Amino acid sequence: MEGWVLAQDVHYFVDPQDIPALSPASAAASAAATPYAPQTLAEVIARTLNLRAGPGVDQPVIAQLHRGDQVQLLGRTENSQWLKIATEQAEFGWAAARWLKADIPLDELPVLARATTRVPAPAPAPRGRILFQDRPGGDIYLIDASGRGLKRLAAGLDPAFSPDGEQIAFARWDGDGDAIMVIGVDGRGQRVVVQDNKPRSPTWSPDGQKLIYDRLDKIQSCRSTPFGCLTDDELRWRFSGHDCMTTPRGALCIDDFPPVHRTVTSLKAIILPETRLVDVPATPYAVAPRHHPTLPRALYLGHAGMAVAFTEGDRPPQAIAAYDEFGAPVYSPDGRYIYVSRRDGDSWNIWRYNADGREPTPLTHTPGLRQRPIDNVAPAASSDGRFIVFLTDRNGPWQLWIMDSDGGNQRPFAPQALSNIEFQFDFSRARMTDWK
Repeated sequence: MEGWVLAQDVHYFVDPQDIPALSPASAAASAAATPYAPQTLAEVIARTLNLRAGPGVDQPVIAQLHRGDQVQLLGRTENSQWLKIATEQAEFGWAAARWLKADIPLDELPVLARATTRVPAPAPAPRGRILFQDRPGGDIYLIDASGRGLKRLAAGLDPAFSPDGEQIAFARWDGDGDAIMVIGVDGRGQRVVVQDNKPRSPTWSPDGQKLIYDRLDKIQSCRSTPFGCLTDDELRWRFSGHDCMTTPRGALCIDDFPPVHRTVTSLKAIILPETRLVDVPATPYAVAPRHHPTLPRALYLGHAGMAVAFTEGDRPPQAIAAYDEFGAPVYSPDGRYIYVSRRDGDSWNIWRYNADGREPTPLTHTPGLRQRPIDNVAPAASSDGRFIVFLTDRNGPWQLWIMDSDGGNQRPFAPQALSNIEFQFDFSRARMTDWK
């Protein structure tokens, strides 16, 4: 609403001399005119624009405008970075001038206030290409970080970019044999690199001359005991060659411990281009390797948590972070941090660790009040280290989201381009995303 009041009834917060004067004729014309005179119109050119109570980012947001909205220009700040506007819904407030396409020069508008803050520079846009699979063993896609150019490449498991971003390695399990595959980012040249038993999580060395992956060695039957997962013979040895032993609480027998199946996996390295296989020293259970961006070592998951395997020489592996339930971890592009999903209570969240496994910091958080578990999983960092892409089911179905590398500004990634992609996640060690 616009109107006139007696000046003596108003308490001023500015010098009255700074208020622009209107002649009786212009005042009458203003009162009789439509709310939006054509000569003062502007169009919103940002996808979303905050309407604030005052001229600064420290002022509360009172509404949001969208690209194509028409507004009336009422005035400006002395530096012309903020404009006072009126919307078609008769809302009055301040908006950043850079996101409004005006029909008149801004210096023709009256100065109505002094800016409380400057308009911040536009946030850098994500760059590069994002690789993802819609489900473990499903379709593998490539899309520009701008959200354009969605393309299906292949079907398989755990896709990963080569260091130069021109090739993609992935695993495939099918009737023709389990294998590590490589394909060009243009979708051409798909080929088998090596066949092995249930291989997963291929990851490239920084020079592109090795592919590290995990493979299934065997499934071992054992019994779950306080001493670990032991076979009957190992328990019998502990019982001095007998099936039972006497304790202060009575007899304890082999059959008192439930039988379970233990997966034994190992890490292998494919030396390229001759595809020669060598062992990578690791613990008996080693999965989801991810090579360091510059150093000869690979991060992986073991029974006790995250560990590092050294990909040159015979140095033994090193445990760096003990925790029961981690997802597939990744390094930041500079190697300073580790991004990993981990289970916290009934939900999964994404955490950042130092490269040595210290100083865990949560980047996503589960709401305190919820009707179901809320999960955030499968992180991958952009090549400039500014952003992280991840999967979340916070809105119900799984969606691909993006956030700043410190956990801020979390929002859906390319929701229109990915509207027909149905994501599935089974909380396995699947690596769902990569970014180059």
